[in-house]
Amino acid sequence: MFKHLPSFTFDLYSAVMGMTGLGLIWRAAAGTYALPAWPGETSLALAMAVFMVLTITQIVRLLICREAVLAEWRSRAGKNFFCAATISGFLLATGLLPYSITLARLLWVTAVCAQLLFLLSTFRRWVIDPLEAHEINPAWLIPMVGNASPAFAGVELGYPGLSKMLLFSAILCWALFMPLILWRIVFVRPATPQKAMPGLAIMVSAPAVIAVGLYCIYSGVNEAVEFMAWTALFFALILLSLWRRMLPEAFSRAWWGFTFPSTALASALIRIDGAATTPLNHSLALAALTFATCIVLLVIGLTLKQWIRANRWKKYAKPV
Repeated sequence: MFKHLPSFTFDLYSAVMGMTGLGLIWRAAAGTYALPAWPGETSLALAMAVFMVLTITQIVRLLICREAVLAEWRSRAGKNFFCAATISGFLLATGLLPYSITLARLLWVTAVCAQLLFLLSTFRRWVIDPLEAHEINPAWLIPMVGNASPAFAGVELGYPGLSKMLLFSAILCWALFMPLILWRIVFVRPATPQKAMPGLAIMVSAPAVIAVGLYCIYSGVNEAVEFMAWTALFFALILLSLWRRMLPEAFSRAWWGFTFPSTALASALIRIDGAATTPLNHSLALAALTFATCIVLLVIGLTLKQWIRANRWKKYAKPV
C-alpha cells in the first residue's frame, strides 16, 4: 500500500481548499439569502476529514519516503503547493469558529507558522536560484493567497494586527508578481501547455481572497474590496472565454484547480451583494454561487468515478 505514497503530493490539498471554500460560501449564503445551512456545514465536515487524511499521509510520507517529500520541496513548481496546506488550515479554522474557538485558534496559529516558513523559503529560492523567464507561472500566486487567507478567521480570533500585516504583504506581492505572470503568459514562449491551463485559475482566486480578507479586516465593503472583487471577476470572464483551452483532454487532479477560485469569487461577490443589493450585484452573486457549487460537485463526482474505475480495474485485472 505504501508504493502509492510518492504520488500523494501537496497539490492534493487543492481538494480541501475547494470543498472548504464551498462550505464557507454556503454558510455566507445562508446568512445573506436565508438558504439552508446544511450543505455548507456538510462540505466543511467532509473537507476536514480529507484534510486530516492528507496531513496524516504527509507525515507518513516524511517518515517512509522522505526523499520524495524533499524532492517535492526542492522542486520550483512543486514547492508552491506546500502553501495549499496552510491555506486549507486557514479556511478550516474559519469553518471551526462557530464550533470551537480553541480548535480554530490552534489550527490557525499552526497554519500561520507553516505559512511563514513556506513563504520565506520560497522567496529565498526565488532570490538565490537562477531562474528562466518561462518558469514564471500563476502557481507563484499561491503563497500570496496564503498570506491573505489568515484574515478570514484571524480578526475574530483576536489577531487583527497580524492578519492585517500578512494581508498587506499579500497585496504587495500580488501587485508585484501579477504583471510578471501576465508578461510571461502573453510574451514568453513556450506557451502554457494544455495540461497546465487549470493553473491559470489562480489568477481569479488571488484577488478574490484579498477582497474577502479586506472585508474581514475592515468589517465591510469599501472601494478596495470592490476593486479586488471586480478584478477577480474580470479574470474569471477572460478564463471562461477560453474554456475550450482551459479544459485538458482527460480528467486529472489538476481539475481541482478550478474549484477554489470559483468559490473565492463567489465569496467576494456575495459580500458585495450583501453590502449593496442591486439587480446586477444580486445576479452576479447568485450566478457565482451556482457556478461554484456545480464546479465543485462536478469535480468531486469525476474524482469518485475515476477512483471507482481504477479500483474496479485492479480487482478484475489478471496477473501476467
